[in-house]
Amino acid sequence: MIPKSTFPIFQNPDSVGTSFDWPARSETGVVCFHGFTATTVEVRKFAESLHQAGYSVSGPLLPGHGESPEALNKVGRKDWFRSAENAYLQMQGKCRNVFLVGESTGALLSILLAAKYPQIKGILLFSPALIIHGIWMSKFIWPFKAYTYKKHVDLTSTWQGFNVIPLHGAGELSKLQSRTRRTLKKVTVPVIVFQGKLDKTIDPMSSEIILEKIGSSDTQLVWLENSPHVILLEGPFNDVMELSLDFIMSRN
Repeated sequence: MIPKSTFPIFQNPDSVGTSFDWPARSETGVVCFHGFTATTVEVRKFAESLHQAGYSVSGPLLPGHGESPEALNKVGRKDWFRSAENAYLQMQGKCRNVFLVGESTGALLSILLAAKYPQIKGILLFSPALIIHGIWMSKFIWPFKAYTYKKHVDLTSTWQGFNVIPLHGAGELSKLQSRTRRTLKKVTVPVIVFQGKLDKTIDPMSSEIILEKIGSSDTQLVWLENSPHVILLEGPFNDVMELSLDFIMSRN
């Protein structure tokens, strides 16, 4: 077993995980949000396929991400929401119909935006990080320790991001989870949730709770038998892509 202390803190640093904005001649746009400690590499392949299908697509690199664990510890939930909101508003200014895609923490940001902007046409949530066991303890630990190593790390993955958990940032994520729970009933837009049964990062019950509590009457939950947490990189991509395109086209 490889000691955790020898893991690279920033995995796959040479991959392109910056913000992207790819316009198209379409009245429909899709904004994609990545997860905590990750970069846009998480959603880039999916976004490229959406763009090839004719949609305008964008994805912001959320504040503190792609830099260092220390940088991520200096920002919080309000910064991430502000970045996500700005990306949505920019797309809304160019496209009549806008959908949101959120992976993990990005799914929580999508829920909050859908509650604030009910004109959003629909949200596609992947492994929504509503429940992460033990994350509440981060706020008590971070004044004494900057980060801890993750329990489940796959060094062969093309995923880009930190293999450590910045603890102040994790405390902010915990607060974002609480806010999302309080907001779910205000969401009325169509929603589809994809959840892998092999997810070791979040509690898979997060997805069921979201659909139980959300205010929308147009909901769908897709269980993926052999998919881990980062569905858009390591799940059954073609099947997920087909279902996602059907969701967008049928609600356009």
